[in-house]
Amino acid sequence: MAVANETDRRIVEQGFVDRVQHLARAANPAFAAGSLLVPLAFLGASLALGSTELLFYTHVAAGAVWFGFALIFPAIIGPTLGGLGEEASAAVTTTLVPKAVFFLVGFSLTTVLSGTVLLTPDLGLGYGFGGAWSGAALALGWGLFAFGIAVPHRLQLSAYYETLSPDPDASRLESIEKKNLVVGLFEGAMMLVLIVLMTGFRLG
Repeated sequence: MAVANETDRRIVEQGFVDRVQHLARAANPAFAAGSLLVPLAFLGASLALGSTELLFYTHVAAGAVWFGFALIFPAIIGPTLGGLGEEASAAVTTTLVPKAVFFLVGFSLTTVLSGTVLLTPDLGLGYGFGGAWSGAALALGWGLFAFGIAVPHRLQLSAYYETLSPDPDASRLESIEKKNLVVGLFEGAMMLVLIVLMTGFRLG
């Protein structure tokens, strides 16, 4: 399987900082930086301008991107990779995963930070809602963010590092793909619950 050179394969033995640097290089440093900085720049602009409207649209837009991609990955991309040949699947995985990690972290972090500012009146840009609905939505939003970092991202990276290993285990990659599907269904369900909560405090 011609998917990586020996330098790339040794990344599985390195520490956290080295892995992040490797992922940034694999994703393209400009893309990695842009994925984090562009959405957060809109959050920063909202705060600098004191614009609740811009903050609200930043929150909605970032959330739509986060939710959409989080559902597409296990529902479409994962099964598609499973239907490809070994070399084609490895080539796509090693190209896609580093970009997806930075992209999703940037948009999901922007979503929860902007939502926190909107629902925290003491920060000065509160959107005018409070109580149980908004508190539950905020807690679930941060819970989904933490869950995304701890589970789906780790599964995607596990598949990535397995692909880069000297002798990739096809059965392990298949197992990761199945776990991704289950995790994706759970994450999608929780996102729908979050939308219900947001609708509840917005309308009620």
